[in-house]
Amino acid sequence: MRRLSLGLGFVSGVVAALGLWSAGAQAHNIVSTIVNAPLAASGTVKDARVGINVYLDSKAAPGLDFMDPAVIGFGIAPGGRLEIEMAEGFERDWAVDLSQSAIMMVTGAPQQGLPGKAVGYTVGEGGNEKTFVITPTGERGLPAVALMTPAPGAKGDPIRQRGLKVIHIGFQQSAFYNRGERGRVEVRFFDAAGKITARGSSTIAFLPAPVPQVLPTNFPDKRRNHNWQRAAPGQILGQAAGTVPIALMMYARAQGLTGDDLYAFKEGIAGAGVLSTPQLKAMGFDKPAGIARYNGGLIVQDADGDGKLDPVRDRIIGGVIAKAPAGAKGQELRSLEVDGKAVLSQPTQELVAKAGKRWGGAMMRLQFTAGSKPGKYRPTLALLRDPNDLASGDGSSYTYTIVVE
Repeated sequence: MRRLSLGLGFVSGVVAALGLWSAGAQAHNIVSTIVNAPLAASGTVKDARVGINVYLDSKAAPGLDFMDPAVIGFGIAPGGRLEIEMAEGFERDWAVDLSQSAIMMVTGAPQQGLPGKAVGYTVGEGGNEKTFVITPTGERGLPAVALMTPAPGAKGDPIRQRGLKVIHIGFQQSAFYNRGERGRVEVRFFDAAGKITARGSSTIAFLPAPVPQVLPTNFPDKRRNHNWQRAAPGQILGQAAGTVPIALMMYARAQGLTGDDLYAFKEGIAGAGVLSTPQLKAMGFDKPAGIARYNGGLIVQDADGDGKLDPVRDRIIGGVIAKAPAGAKGQELRSLEVDGKAVLSQPTQELVAKAGKRWGGAMMRLQFTAGSKPGKYRPTLALLRDPNDLASGDGSSYTYTIVVE
């Protein structure tokens, strides 16, 4: 089993849990996928500025499971470095330096940032103009078990995220444009001797045109980790003490824009929420065949301004694809309720002023009732590619994980 961390200073229990160094570590592709970054409305659109998240991966906990806070991510060895190369399909903007403003190391998804000044690294340009180099400033490097976000709410997380798990490219600035049909990013970890200890790459197909975006966020609740929450059967996340609502960032479709106008687009999707399948049944509403895949409910946007959601009068813009352990009952994802009233999405600036002013968008908060069986519950929230066409298919989606114990 490949070790999940590249730092030093591990206690014996952590080493035993994560495995030992082996030649097989280099054979595993440590990049899981590349997705639109959670602060960009058009980060993966052809000819737009880059706004992507590179998700890392491990052989022991592949895919979504790598984001479990109980799994430790990567660190950087003493004297070592991390390189991120925009290998193919990206054009450099020479007016933007390869610096901290253009990239951020992240622990978990939704992201809790690991800023260089706070955790101890610098960002520079590598052997070519398309490579970021991240270099630890301390003698111990960046040990994964000690690599934690300074986000104020993280101290309230039942399980703290540790180690690097995501690389956000195109952060406060974007130094590259998406060119051609697809882009490939390579990630390489080096030790003090210059030997590659882990590496990987992934390719993303650029979107020919913008789509509405639904993305993870942890802006509310002082940047607590809203993903991978633990719950008892029947417990309601977002209502029960110690839990937080499931939060999402939503951007409208950036129609008719090109170039830097796409990058500057910040319009959110306000007035939206989720009507669960039990709620829809209580209303006597049958989902049209074209959106029957939304077995967990519908994302509906208030069209008449009454502050309530009605799948007939209002606008269906997406839905929930629910996945639960076999035989589970009672699980339900719906809009957060305060004093018996559903809270619909609102401009980010109204909830988190500083972040909302910079990145725009709108935030939707949901509550989740844990099902009857232990295991992983994974609701996927998806937005229609064209919100005016129920047959247009999904354009953007994100999956949250809730662990019922």
